[in-house]
Amino acid sequence: MKNVLITRNKTTFEKSLCKAFEREGYKVYVTGSNEPKKKIDIYIDVSNEKSPSDGFSIRDGLDERVIKKIYKANVQNPMGLLEKYLPLLDNGESKRLCFLTTAEASINETRDTTGYAFKLSKSALYNFIQMASNKLSPSGYTWRVFDPMHGEVDAKASAEAAFNYFTRRRGTENNDPLRDDENRLVFRDALGREHTW
Repeated sequence: MKNVLITRNKTTFEKSLCKAFEREGYKVYVTGSNEPKKKIDIYIDVSNEKSPSDGFSIRDGLDERVIKKIYKANVQNPMGLLEKYLPLLDNGESKRLCFLTTAEASINETRDTTGYAFKLSKSALYNFIQMASNKLSPSGYTWRVFDPMHGEVDAKASAEAAFNYFTRRRGTENNDPLRDDENRLVFRDALGREHTW
């Protein structure tokens, strides 16, 4: 049986994601309640915190207090949790690391002129994922970054899309190991579309 660790189980999306894994025969653990002891095969960090106070525009000036709070939730906490569970991931078979993001935080795709604390935190998370990927991918780790499209796609449908993306292997072009799509760091949304960082 494969073990899955999800960092929280509060929202409809998170609960539906846990149920999808349980339905398919995975053992699901949640941080702070039931902790795995020996191994983790799939690690899912669902940190995606926003704040009602994060409505300032660049002309309003940046609110350092809000930026630090969101940065801690979306970057520092995920970094710390991954470091904590890395020994159990090293013991796992899949070594799959999954993180949430949103296309609205993409430099190339955002159209919003507010919400800078959230967007800055996701930019920092991308940098962390890139650096962690450089270090861990040679040891067999693979990555999934996912936009659940909160408010646009039904949370249960989004969780099913996340389950499929998190558990399936990406393809190898013409069976050529040098053209293995697993080596590409990308993120996809609940509709299966690929987005730029």
